[in-house]
Formats: sequence, structure tokens, C-alpha cells
Amino acid sequence: MYIPFARKYRPKFFRDLVGQEPVKKVLLNAIKLNKVSSAYIFAGSRGTGKTTVARLLTKSLNCLNLQKDGEPCGECENCVSIDKGNFPDLIEIDAASSRGIDDIRAIRDAVSYTPIKGKYKVYILDEAHMLTKEAFNALLKTLEEPPPRTIFILCTTEYEKIIPTILSRCQRLIFTKLSEDQIVQRLKDVCLKEGIAYEERSLYSIAKLSDGGMRDALSLLDQISTYGEGKVDEKSIEGFLGIVSQEKVREFLNMLLDSKVDEAIRVLRDMSMGGFNLTRFWDTLEEEIRTLLLFRSLKEPERVIRVEDFHKKMADVPLNALLYLEKVINTARADAKTRDFLRACELAIIKTLIVKDILPIKELLKKSDNTLKENQNLKENILKEVEKAFGVLEAEKLKKLSAKEEGGKLVFLVPEEDAKTIEMNKIKARFPEVSFEIIPSEKKSEELPEFSQKVKDLFSAKVIKHGKSDKSEGSSGKNTT
Repeated sequence: MYIPFARKYRPKFFRDLVGQEPVKKVLLNAIKLNKVSSAYIFAGSRGTGKTTVARLLTKSLNCLNLQKDGEPCGECENCVSIDKGNFPDLIEIDAASSRGIDDIRAIRDAVSYTPIKGKYKVYILDEAHMLTKEAFNALLKTLEEPPPRTIFILCTTEYEKIIPTILSRCQRLIFTKLSEDQIVQRLKDVCLKEGIAYEERSLYSIAKLSDGGMRDALSLLDQISTYGEGKVDEKSIEGFLGIVSQEKVREFLNMLLDSKVDEAIRVLRDMSMGGFNLTRFWDTLEEEIRTLLLFRSLKEPERVIRVEDFHKKMADVPLNALLYLEKVINTARADAKTRDFLRACELAIIKTLIVKDILPIKELLKKSDNTLKENQNLKENILKEVEKAFGVLEAEKLKKLSAKEEGGKLVFLVPEEDAKTIEMNKIKARFPEVSFEIIPSEKKSEELPEFSQKVKDLFSAKVIKHGKSDKSEGSSGKNTT
């Protein structure tokens, strides 16, 4: 009978386990020092080795010929029985289906019996977070005072759903996601043993799709190699999973950066008609942009991402163009919640028309500096001419004002209270390239009392001062108009 890769290449020793070094060190030391806890929580993403490590721990605890480093021998009766899945003292329970209080009560009744064949009886509760609150409470007493030589291992992908009273009674070990390089190396070993021809970039595509889980990666390799008749390449991945290869995603990204909207929309529609997964394609496109942003922004990007020739070739793309593109791509996903995904993507592509015109930040700053210098030179020349025509006093008034270039003219910004002190009409008549803009005064007049306002309106008066006088000066405190 055919055995899938995920089962066939499941580690049988701690040394075969890829990654999870802190977890291995803690458990092996606990075995060697005889300090194994009665209850553990193994938490981490799917496919990172939680159940596998639970079985390895069971093997070491029940091995008849335990090695000095804490590893099981793998050859004794108990080790072979555990590998085959028929060891009577290893009880695996799917907590997703056996999640009620009655199921836990059955376990609680069974733990009172001593191990049948091995030294320890081990209960593995997979997806432990699925247990009901009542089931957790029923388990509390057993975890706090377990029978001798009984161990509970709770495996979960959602650690935060385990109730605090359970957490406090268990030792917690966190399983991290595997890196792409770790997964690819393991896939290469499997391909070598199975005689599978592969392209390295295709293995990286599988590693990326597996999201840090070795089990998912091996399952994908198994299926894709079968589809490709013993070969794993980009074409096989496209055909089996209905996803676009990384090479084509990068070609599409270049279309957007070059503002080739017609071509990009045509390619997108062809993918949609061809049955490709547009959502996954869009996610991959966003991931490529994110990787480029990291490459451009970090001093040592190779410590965070796998730097390729593609990233080096894109080193001249303006950073602000990539930031704009990332925002457009991300917005399309939000728009897709209220409209067809293809239409949302097409609208996003149209928005990239301006990407090619976006200048690098350095050029924008340089252009801005040049404009400021030009404005400054123009202002200085105008002031010299105003001084010749209207005298030093008028030129000094203009010198204090801010100015801007607008429509080919130098526009002086004149505060409202200074407007009558400057000969604006005469200056504009003499110098057509000069204009003025009146800006409101920053000082806001206080609202007059009703009586004062009526007096002001009656005599068309101007308010010089109003408000309460200082009492120390003997004033009556009445408003003065």
C-alpha cells in the first residue's frame, strides 16, 4: 500500500526533526535528567511537528534500550510498536471530535489503570483548544494530581484559547514555523531518495505555499510530483494548483511599474478565464512588492529575505513608486469585498498608470530645492527693481513678505493688516510678473457685546479697544468703544 510522503518521512528520532531546537533541547535534557513533566502544552502552527514530537517523547520514555543522549533506540519492541501505531500505552485523542465532558470523564476513569506494556502511559490530545469549558474543568484535577507514570500532552494551534487554569498546570513549549531554507533542504533530501527531478525555485514555491509547515510541504511535493510524472517544476505547480508561477508574477509586476495597463489587464483576464486562483495571485504579487520594499529599505536585507538577482535588478525602481503600488494592490483587496474581485483588480491596475511618472525621492527633493532657489533669485531681482522704482522703504516691505511661484508669476503673500501700506497696484502695473495675495490676519477680533455693536453700527465707528479694564487702575470695568 502506498504511503504518503508526510507519513513516510515523519521523523523517528529527535535528531531527524527539522528545526525546533529549543524544544528538542528541553525534552532531551528532561529525559536524561529524569525531569519529565506530567503535563505539557505543545503550541504552534499546523505541520510544525507537535504530534510528531509527542510520539518521539513517548518512544524515549518507553524505550527498552534508551540511548545516553535521550534518543530512543528505534529497534526495541516498544519503539517498533509506537512507530506502527499499535502501542497500547499511547492514547491519541482528537479533541475536535471528542470534546465533551463525558469524553474527558472517560479519560479520567482510564488513567487510574497502570501502563499495560511500557513504563509510561501517554495521552496526546490533538487540537486541545476545541475542548469545551466543562471538559477543561473536568480535566483540571487530573492534570494537577495525575496518577504515577501518566503524562498528558495537549497539542494546539490556538494556544490563546486554552483556559488559564489549564495553562498554569502545564509546561509550555512553543513550536515555531520553519524557514523556507529549512523546508527546501528537507524537500531536496526527499526528492533525492524518491528519484524526483526538480527545479530549486519550484521547491521554494512549495515552501512558500506551505507557510512554515513541513507536513504541508511534503504533501504538496507528493501531489505535484505525481501530477508532473516524477518531475517538479513551475509548470507542474501551475497545472496542479491553478496558481501563477513566481516568474510570471514578477513579469506582471514589471508591467505595472512600466504602466503597461492594457497588457496587464489582458494577462489578468486570461488568468481568470484559465481558472487560475486570482486571490492567491494577488497575494503573491503583494508579497513580491513587500519583499522588494524590504530589500530597498534594510541595510542587511539578506538577514530577513532570500535575496535574488531579481531584487538587485530592481534596485533602481523609486521607493515611493513601490510604496504607491503596494497601497493600490492592498486597496484592491478591500474593494473586492463590495464588488467582483476581477473588477477590483482591473481598477487597481488602471490606478498604476501614474507609477511610471513617479520620480525617486532624491530627484523630488532636488527638484524642490531648485524651485526654491529659482524663486529666491526671482524675488531678489524683483526687489532690486522695486527699490530703483519706488525706493528702499517699499522694497523693505516686500522683503519681509513670503513669496511663491504660481502661474509664471511671483506672488507675494500680504497679511490683511499690511495691505494698505504697500503700493500693490503701482507695483503690479510696473512689473507684470508680480502679483499679490491677501491673507487673513491671524489675530481674530473678539466678539463685541450687543450694545457696543449697535453703537458701532450707528456711527459707522471703528473699535480701537474693548474689554474690561484693570480694577487696580480704578476703572469702572465697563466695555469701551
